[in-house]
Amino acid sequence: MATPCKYYDVPLKKLNSKNAEGLGTVFTDFEDVEIELCKWPNPGKRPLIARGGYGTFIEDEFKVYWRGSTVLSADHKNARGGAAGKAVVDPETNSNYVLVNWLSAHLDAGEAFIPKNGEPSIFLLAPPGDNVKPEDFVALYSDGSYGISIHPGVWHTAPLPLSGEVVYKNKQGSIYATVDCLLLKEQDTCLKIPLRKPQED
Repeated sequence: MATPCKYYDVPLKKLNSKNAEGLGTVFTDFEDVEIELCKWPNPGKRPLIARGGYGTFIEDEFKVYWRGSTVLSADHKNARGGAAGKAVVDPETNSNYVLVNWLSAHLDAGEAFIPKNGEPSIFLLAPPGDNVKPEDFVALYSDGSYGISIHPGVWHTAPLPLSGEVVYKNKQGSIYATVDCLLLKEQDTCLKIPLRKPQED
């Protein structure tokens, strides 16, 4: 990912029910977590004819890992893999950040993530909507003991581990009706997320 012309500092908050309101449900037990399924395709004002309807969900694991300064995802049945972000060091604060350009939203279902072995992670999320903007996003930090089941249409990228390699337990829709947003192309902006625990309680 090329260096952007500008970036937006995404607020970093703790992952809890209050901060995740409108985005998803916080959970600790992956086996019992449910994801929301939506009718696909969206019929609009006209009724859906014949074989349309709801998909089901798939359960899987996928790996997110750092290669140098780039965070990558792989080994996931529905995911396309590739770069989720690039780490930078802020010269003024000497702090580590990750720059994110690519986001996606699943229209057929929600999606649940939790680290398999309890590693700290950051979930980058924004509410559903075609006209998503940088200021819509929030970064939610988990210490690894809990995850989030996001609502259908919520914008997200792969979970961002603070370091190393993390395997995530995952549930998502089987149809994988997905749309993408490339903020650098659309708004000449990347999202900047600090790679640390938030200062708030």
